[in-house]
Amino acid sequence: KPGVNIHDAEQYPFHYIVQHDTAVELGRVRRQVVQDYLRESSGINAEYGECYLSLSAELSFISNNPASSVARIMSFLFIAKIIFYALLAKIHCFLLNLLYGPTKTQRESNGVLCFDILYDWKTFPLSVGPSFYSLKFTTVRDIDWLERDDVTLFNVTEEYFYFVQTKPGVNIHDAEQYPFHYIVQHDTAVELGRVRRQVVQDYLRGTGRLARDGGNISILHSIGRCGSTLMATMVNRTGQCQVISEPGPLMDVVNILTKKERAISRDATEHYGLVKEVLLLLSPKEDRKYFIKTHSQIINILPLINQALPGVQQSYMHRALRPTLNSFLRAFGGMGSVPQFEKFSMHQIPRELQELWWKNRVVQFGHLMTMTTVANFYVYIKETSDRTDIKSFTYESLLKNKEAVCRSYFKEIGIGEDYVSIALSAMNKDSQKNSVISQGVSAKEVISEKALEFGKMIGEKIGVKIEGEDCMVVNVGNELEFE
Repeated sequence: KPGVNIHDAEQYPFHYIVQHDTAVELGRVRRQVVQDYLRESSGINAEYGECYLSLSAELSFISNNPASSVARIMSFLFIAKIIFYALLAKIHCFLLNLLYGPTKTQRESNGVLCFDILYDWKTFPLSVGPSFYSLKFTTVRDIDWLERDDVTLFNVTEEYFYFVQTKPGVNIHDAEQYPFHYIVQHDTAVELGRVRRQVVQDYLRGTGRLARDGGNISILHSIGRCGSTLMATMVNRTGQCQVISEPGPLMDVVNILTKKERAISRDATEHYGLVKEVLLLLSPKEDRKYFIKTHSQIINILPLINQALPGVQQSYMHRALRPTLNSFLRAFGGMGSVPQFEKFSMHQIPRELQELWWKNRVVQFGHLMTMTTVANFYVYIKETSDRTDIKSFTYESLLKNKEAVCRSYFKEIGIGEDYVSIALSAMNKDSQKNSVISQGVSAKEVISEKALEFGKMIGEKIGVKIEGEDCMVVNVGNELEFE
């Protein structure tokens, strides 16, 4: 309306409200016309990525690629399908529980509540966990059911531990055939067992496992997309360790503990128990070596692991930022919106870095991945500043000095050098074959220079030194020595 100064922030503190309330006419312009107008008026002087927003950012599918109207419609249909199936699954599970659910006495028993998996509502390759199953309660089994070789820890909450029995003949620990443990568990499960956490604790205590120090466990942490899956495949080929590549329960631990009021630190003794219980259940056989390749987010509980289990051997693999972030974009860049990824990942990083992100937030997937990756380096550098027991090495060094790096790393984790040659035979394979993010199905995107500059700015603020054209972090420390 004439005479209304909508930019008077004192009289009208919310711009969008005064716009709406005083509007007398509305104009619609095609985007191409707007672009031409801005270009002619020198409003656009550089290339820019396209970003499509819906009424709800949480339910939108944001792509960093130019997309057609058809692609946008398909994105919304994809989200609608997920919502529809999620609601249908909840209704189905509610009815099954109402008709066949366990009694109060059964729920409070000291055994395993077992459920048949009637249907898997998984609508996306990375959608895993008990919540995607339609479950029909069958019986309460003795706790000894957990001793079966085909029964493994699947999911963890603060109240319950979930285990799955997988199909006969499927070796879910074959990291070459099944590069992601949590996915093959979900896809081959035939029965699910739920146990109260107190019962699990009593079981571990009764079997003497709580007295173990974890000396038969090696854990490889990483920044993600840096060759850690390749290393798991190499270890798997030696046959000297049972390989568990990206177990879901450790991710559950991260999600539980990072939401606690007290931040994760070495002296957070109240957090030790959950970490210890999960690691012991992932490595049930005392006379067997276990190699656990973790999700990148597991770095956030690094300060707790050796406090809970002093004997665990840990190491850290990383790579220059540019190729790492290119790989992240190609694998995950089209899987969801920035707000969706923020909801999933931001609470997992240290709180001081969460604040830094919100103060400098850029709503681009590349910037978000840069932030979480730099945060990963930060956690490792901070935790190992007074430690020498956790060795680091790079993907670049592995490519350049294959035998030497492999030999030295195997020595760290207790594998003889006689197995080096067979391990190196895995290097010409796609280590993530048979997965949704294998080389053959990944998109072809590259990280922007703006995102890399953003990473350097964040790194400078938190003590992560980034140098060179490929943006290598140069102050990681505790480097693996090799000849």
